[in-house]
Order: sequence, then structure tokens, then C-alpha cells
Amino acid sequence: MNDRRYNLRVTRYDSMRLSDAPRLMIVALLWVILSAGILAAEEPPAPETPADPIHITADRLVSDTQRRNAQFSGNVKVVQGDTTITADRLTLVYAEGASSQDGTSAESIERIEADGNVRIVMDGRVAESDRAIYRTDERTLVLTGQNAKVTSGQDVIESSKITFYRDSGNVKMEGDPKGQVKAIIRSNQRGLN
Repeated sequence: MNDRRYNLRVTRYDSMRLSDAPRLMIVALLWVILSAGILAAEEPPAPETPADPIHITADRLVSDTQRRNAQFSGNVKVVQGDTTITADRLTLVYAEGASSQDGTSAESIERIEADGNVRIVMDGRVAESDRAIYRTDERTLVLTGQNAKVTSGQDVIESSKITFYRDSGNVKMEGDPKGQVKAIIRSNQRGLN
């Protein structure tokens, strides 16, 4: 059994009404269920090795050393270790002082931005969204767009913004003013029955 825990924070942008009390109970029960590690991966994530090279394939690459970025477009696929990203477009933003011509290593990449039909397979989960931004220094992944979702086994979470904090394992879901966060949990636990 995986002992990894995930904290789930749900943010709503409207005020709570008395009619929200049943919803609040469901959210509280959902938090209890999720704190039991239901969204944890079937297998523990593979340790990230700094020596793992980043393999990128795309139809086109445009490198801009003045803006410190490299833009890949068309059928983009990125593989590093057990992590795979596919998207329509991907931009690598280099840290200050680094450039794509200096034998770039993972340490010199500040941020990875993926746009259009984004699919990420990482840590035993599948994430899908319109846009994803990974900040290497914070080790955070932010998924945004209509119906951004993460699947772990049969469990699914959906929201307009999902933030993963890879070091702590925390997950923060935020709904926009027109939408709510959603979770489908198919655990071995009895739940409400």
C-alpha cells in the first residue's frame, strides 16, 4: 500500500450560502477519503535522476537566445525518465545566463510551457489540459483550461486549474466562477455506503 498522502484544497470564488451545507459535508467527506491516499499512484514514483536527458521531438524548432527560449511546435513529444509530455506547442524558458546553445542541461531550464492538447504522464498519473506550466525551481505543475483533469487509476479529478506540488504531494484545485471542481473516486473503501 502506498503511504504517500495528498492534501486537496478546493477554492470557490463565490460566498457560501445556507443551501451549500450539504455540499460542504460532501467536500469534508471527500477530503477525508482523499487524505487516505486514494489519489496516490499504484506504484511509488520513480526517483528523478538529474542525469536523465530530455528527449524532444517536434515538427519545428525556433530558438531565440535573446529571449532565452526554444519553441517547439507540431506533434511535440518530450520524454525524460518516466515522464512523457505531448502537446501542440512547447516552450523551454532558460534561466538567466543560460542559452540553448551552451549544452543546456535540466538545471538551466527555468520553466516548461506546453499549449494545446496537453497530455502528461508522470508519477503514475495522466494529466490532460489546454495548457500546462512546470516551474523547475518550485517543482510545481499548473494545469489550466476547460476540463483540466488528472487520472490516477480509476480516480479522476477535474477543474479549470489544478496545481501539483511535487515535493509535498499536495494538490490544489480551483474552479472558475462558472464551474466547480469535480472528483470521481472509485476506491476499495466503502465510502458513504
